[in-house]
Amino acid sequence: MDSYPQSQLKTSRGFTYNYMHVRASSPNSQTILFLHGFPSSVFHWRHQIKYFSQRGYGVIAPELLGYGKSSKPLDEQAYTGKGMSDDVKEILDHEKVGKVVGVAHDWGSFLLSRMANFYPALFSKYVFVDVGYSPPGQGLTRKNVEFINGMVQQHMGFSVFGYFLFFDEKDAAEIMDKNIDSAESLFHTRDEELVKKYMGAPGGARTWFEAGMMAPKPAYLTAEDQADFRKEFAPSRGGFAPAINWYRAQLHDINAGDEKGIFPPRANILFRSLMLEAEIPQENYKLQQPTLLLTGNNVITASADFPKQMKPNAPHLEVKNLDAGHWIQLEKPDETNEILGAFFEK
Repeated sequence: MDSYPQSQLKTSRGFTYNYMHVRASSPNSQTILFLHGFPSSVFHWRHQIKYFSQRGYGVIAPELLGYGKSSKPLDEQAYTGKGMSDDVKEILDHEKVGKVVGVAHDWGSFLLSRMANFYPALFSKYVFVDVGYSPPGQGLTRKNVEFINGMVQQHMGFSVFGYFLFFDEKDAAEIMDKNIDSAESLFHTRDEELVKKYMGAPGGARTWFEAGMMAPKPAYLTAEDQADFRKEFAPSRGGFAPAINWYRAQLHDINAGDEKGIFPPRANILFRSLMLEAEIPQENYKLQQPTLLLTGNNVITASADFPKQMKPNAPHLEVKNLDAGHWIQLEKPDETNEILGAFFEK
């Protein structure tokens, strides 16, 4: 990705963001904002960046907080949805690109959700890849994670968020830093039984990483992908500790204060009147712009049934399913690009 123009911006919060920016080829061309997830990097959008930049689209792809050459604070309080939304907004404002199409994967989908709530005027359309829209006030706090694990275990016979709880343990990053290849193989495996046993089940992730276990790596994971992963999460560059703060921030419910001003349309009027004066308009709870959810067959996200969850909050929702796992944009790049292109041009 070094062949693309890159810039840096220090935001008003004091954090530096490194980002790639390819300008649109004409004033009427759309600009796409790509938001990556965990454990990921801008490199995981390379198929989409190449495809759309060659067709005249503008592209902005930041290395998000905790990643790459961007700031990597170890204080989880830095990773609020509002704070990171402010940061990315400053990048867009600085580049003067106007409205963008937001395309997000994994934790990038959480960030796109909050940007949609706080700054909907920035966007013409939204695309969520595998992980859907996350309504405010329904974060994956430790209490919610344990409740979801119990419910899924009761109704489906397995848990889904055991690895969240592992990431909240003090030595989690240290253990993963010693087993980078093991981590990559688990996060990319298509073996549902391995996912259930070592990601979903409480205690499973620790067992996997401490033993340095390895799963066969899928064909889409190229040598370049693997080299980028080792570079991205090398202990000398900070390892996994900054990135897993995205999880810890959610588990410890640090977004509650910012999100309590964003209300569902039918929220109690009296309750709303007791909130902050700087109340976010209630219509921002819903995604007003055209929205695409691109889903795969990942057992963890499939258990969430994002199409059903999103329908009440995305009145202009379109859903496309591909026979792929969590990393849809890597596993099915041509099909992904075709679907995205058709959605952009509608």
